[in-house]
Amino acid sequence: MLIKKIRRQLFQLRHGNLLAFLKKFSKLRALLKFVSRFSFQDRRFWKKLTKISNNFVSSVGRTIEADESESLAASKVEDILNSIRALIRDNKTAEALEKHRQGAELFPKSLELKQAHAQTHFLRGEWKKYLAVSTEADQLMQQLAREQSVDEARLRFLGNGWTGPLGHISLLDAVIKLRELNLLSDERRILLYDSQYSSNSSLLKLFLPKILNIQSDIKLIEKFTQKFNSIVDHVPIYRLRTKIVDQWSAIDIANQAWSKEHREPVVKLSDSIEARGMSILKRWGLASDAWFVVIHVREGDHRAHARLQNAEISTYFPMINEIVNRGGWVIRMGSPLMTPLPEMKNVVDYAHAVERVDWMDVFLWAKAKFSIATNSGGSEVPMCFGTPVIRTNYSSYGHCSFFERSFMVPKLYKLKSQQLPMSLQHTLQTPIPWCESTVHENIDFEIIDNSPQDLVDAAVEMFSRFEKNNWDMTDHQAKAQNIRLNEGAVGGLPISQSFLDNHRLFAQA
Repeated sequence: MLIKKIRRQLFQLRHGNLLAFLKKFSKLRALLKFVSRFSFQDRRFWKKLTKISNNFVSSVGRTIEADESESLAASKVEDILNSIRALIRDNKTAEALEKHRQGAELFPKSLELKQAHAQTHFLRGEWKKYLAVSTEADQLMQQLAREQSVDEARLRFLGNGWTGPLGHISLLDAVIKLRELNLLSDERRILLYDSQYSSNSSLLKLFLPKILNIQSDIKLIEKFTQKFNSIVDHVPIYRLRTKIVDQWSAIDIANQAWSKEHREPVVKLSDSIEARGMSILKRWGLASDAWFVVIHVREGDHRAHARLQNAEISTYFPMINEIVNRGGWVIRMGSPLMTPLPEMKNVVDYAHAVERVDWMDVFLWAKAKFSIATNSGGSEVPMCFGTPVIRTNYSSYGHCSFFERSFMVPKLYKLKSQQLPMSLQHTLQTPIPWCESTVHENIDFEIIDNSPQDLVDAAVEMFSRFEKNNWDMTDHQAKAQNIRLNEGAVGGLPISQSFLDNHRLFAQA
């Protein structure tokens, strides 16, 4: 095909149409450049994979293109998934489940449908059903891996989903810890990534020396993981030696075991990032011995099924003042689309600063005295560096992973048919705290965000614990944690004592 195009261009040149030739030659060069780049990526990918496991490459060959029947089936499955996504966007999740049932009858061996089915239960706050269908998906993966004879090489691949969103990159921390603790299943994990599509390439680079990895083109990775999806680890589920677990349980298991052995954080700042970061702090006016706290409060016009994590930054102003009055600085992190902060003493609105860059994000997460965050990716990353976190306005406390020297301040929920907010036990008996959705069919409820006083008291509690160096749970915190566990919640992050003091009915059984 390319040779024919070149011949046509030469024919035009011989007939004097030089301008037309130059235009078409320019397009041809671009096409050749793309083909050459893709071919190079393809060769490099298979060369690296062969070095890791020649047995795997020899057994599967080097083709990742789907045949005609596979493409047709994939197209039909995608049509079903698109109709399910449309129903979910319209908050018709019960109808979406019926579509899943119909799809499973047509394509009983579709991993995509089975995994999406689990996520629909998650969106509905149906935790036990989410876990049950996830287990079915894992069993199907094992069956397909045996049928395709791709399980013998003992490999698992981590695809594009692990390196895109910020919170997903931080999940690599648990993968590495579980492997080092000998708790992860014994397959070798290989991270496949395209650094151009990472939300923070500087953070990702810190993890790369700790895990087998292959850098490649995002489309090639997508094709590869679709071809071998039976041996691909997806973000929500971790495969341990004895069972599969959800991501929050996996992180919790990893962090608790890591903490008991008093191990150092998996990642740490490079000397160059630390030096550059300190120079920017100096530019902002921080003295060399100054300390600071980072804050990230999720906001924005997000879809209804993820809006529960949001909060109003203005409600945090008294908390910010409490920190500043104690001699600290506060650095607000996040997107430049966020509401700008007013001028405040010792406060840097880094989300709108000219210095905002991925390596500076990493510096701030690692060097902060502690972090204040809502439950989003911005609350996960500081933990990778051993930075304590107050997880404020925490909405989905059916699952909240432990990290040392950290605690959460949960949201309250009130049924519109009742006068008082629900207790912890009552709330966990509803779908609300098991996902991030503000919409649940047949449940009419109100969201009560943390009050400014709740937030101030949480900061005071953190400072008190630093001063006393006491991070043990109080009796009241232990009681609240037992309520969570008895209702099937996962994760050992305690609820702040100050919140329990302010809302004494919350932790009553």
